[in-house]
Amino acid sequence: MVPYLVTFAISILVCAAGELTLRKSRRGGALLCALSTLFPTVLAGAREFTVGTDIATYGNFVFQAARYSTRIRSFLRSRKEIETLYKALAFAVSRFTNNPHWFYFVTALIICGFTMCGLWYYRRWCSVTLGWTCFLFLFYGDTLNTMRQCLALAIVFAAFPLFLEKKYVLFGVVSVIGIFFHVTGVLALLVPAAYLFMKKVPPRWLQFFLIVAFMAVILFYSPLLRVVLKWNLLPPKFSRYLAKGVAFALNPTVLRLPFLLPIIMYYDRFCGFTEVTEPGETEFGETGSGGTEYGRMQVLPSKAQEITGKQALGMMVVVMLLLEICTVQLRSVRPALYRISFYFGYYRFIAYSRVISILRKDNRAVMTIALIIYLVVLWYYQNVIQGNNEIYPYVYAQDWFHRVIYMMPAE
Repeated sequence: MVPYLVTFAISILVCAAGELTLRKSRRGGALLCALSTLFPTVLAGAREFTVGTDIATYGNFVFQAARYSTRIRSFLRSRKEIETLYKALAFAVSRFTNNPHWFYFVTALIICGFTMCGLWYYRRWCSVTLGWTCFLFLFYGDTLNTMRQCLALAIVFAAFPLFLEKKYVLFGVVSVIGIFFHVTGVLALLVPAAYLFMKKVPPRWLQFFLIVAFMAVILFYSPLLRVVLKWNLLPPKFSRYLAKGVAFALNPTVLRLPFLLPIIMYYDRFCGFTEVTEPGETEFGETGSGGTEYGRMQVLPSKAQEITGKQALGMMVVVMLLLEICTVQLRSVRPALYRISFYFGYYRFIAYSRVISILRKDNRAVMTIALIIYLVVLWYYQNVIQGNNEIYPYVYAQDWFHRVIYMMPAE
């Protein structure tokens, strides 16, 4: 546990230094935030092959196959169960080294780098440092295991800001790159759809009605699938995805409530429909006698049919959190289906950081400490006690940095 916590602490402090530097120098702040991604990247490359389930499942297997392949076209056409760009990445790294650790180093560099790029876009909406902290404690363990999916996940997460900037062609290109790392990346297309829906259909009751309907489909997934199979609308092989009874996973739902509830409670403030002025400030943020002892609520001018981009973003993030609660129930159906929730859960980084930024200054320190305690306890519970992803204990590979590993001849 110590290697993880020490690495996380160093990375978070460097990121915080970058965010402070950002006030004086954008280039310096960006450089330090980028540097903060290097520490967990090294940790990922330096791990032994026993850390992370999918290293043994396909990681080493694909890289070793790439090493002994001389033609990239034939290699990319082989092993069709593995996505094209993941094989291409393995092939590219194998041209420079026969050491698989460098492959995992490059994989982690892409994941952490694109995640930071995504967080960087939201720096005026929430804290980059807190968002990065949430990534390390909530998802970094998954990046050591589900590497292909996390590559797609990080890339499409970084692609969405391009959509917000109306760079649609570039958004499409980057999204396709993510999809070619893992086919589930197509789920990321739901994010811009949700954003546009928030701008066009502002009534909040309708949003939550749709969430409830989606939740009902997930809960009664297995009975519905039985009916579809009975009517021969799907091949019999889909019976493997059946579960007993109603699909509901209480534990992951409860674990997400501590910071989901405050977001729902302060929904208007979270989305930007209202904001709180600091004690002694006027509603325009200037110091004066108009403020009260506790500050006051300012209702921002925005008609229901005139949702701004920032307000739609806040509403969309809340919907992403609720969709994650829905899709996490698929764990009860089949453990692998649980990974669908990753594409919505990635927005927890922004949401948890955002909910602290909307509080008055005298409450932010307390909530920040509460968030860090929550993240550490949750990480310990999921990775140490439950053994998720088989990343604990961390084992260091002493020869990880060598470009070439000399293999002992088989006896």
